[in-house]
Amino acid sequence: MKPILRSYLIEVNVGNTAPGQGQNISFQDYPQLRDIFLCGIIAQDSGQISKSPSGKTVVTTLVDATVTLMDKYNSEVIFQYPAYDLNPADQSGFYRDFVPFPIQLTKSYLTILNSATYSANQSFIFNILYYTAKDAAMFGKNK
Repeated sequence: MKPILRSYLIEVNVGNTAPGQGQNISFQDYPQLRDIFLCGIIAQDSGQISKSPSGKTVVTTLVDATVTLMDKYNSEVIFQYPAYDLNPADQSGFYRDFVPFPIQLTKSYLTILNSATYSANQSFIFNILYYTAKDAAMFGKNK
């Protein structure tokens, strides 16, 4: 695991109706996370955070959902990665770090694998671990 340089908590809400099997739910736009290099991600369920920043109930499990992360060239760098595997509480305290890439968050999405697992208005919580181009220049990171 690499040291965390920057982290930003984001929320992905499933919407006002229960999600259907195979449904993709896009990540929202966070201006602070534009033009960044993703180097890791952490997913958390209600065992770590019970309410989202917007006051929604956090999902009780990360089983039955996958994450696809797109780069700024519209390539699926991380494709249908099990969300469960992104929770350090389920992985002996380890978080997933990646070879850094320029993420395009608004093209990234969750896929629901079992519609019975999640309810309307629940939220997924992620910590995005990243650095900026300025950080890369300062610390000599490769882009």
